[in-house]
Amino acid sequence: MDDTIKLTSINVVLGLIAGVLSGIFSIGYLGFTNDMIGLLIGVIFIYATLKVADNIVEGEIDRSQKIWDCVLPFFFVWIIVWILLANYL
Repeated sequence: MDDTIKLTSINVVLGLIAGVLSGIFSIGYLGFTNDMIGLLIGVIFIYATLKVADNIVEGEIDRSQKIWDCVLPFFFVWIIVWILLANYL
């Protein structure tokens, strides 16, 4: 499988998970609301995926490929899921 497909697929799934976790903290499902914890979850997930991306790819990965294949798919899915959960639940 191509490295781009691997990185993008993993980051879309992780963006979905982080969006749900951020949404849980934003809507107060646990008894309190705190949007900063949701933001912190996203930042931690992005940092972790950038560190794991080096282990997934067989060759050398440059910074622009990390941005396009890791950060942007994660960010867009995370923000969309978080906003939808925060507004509609």
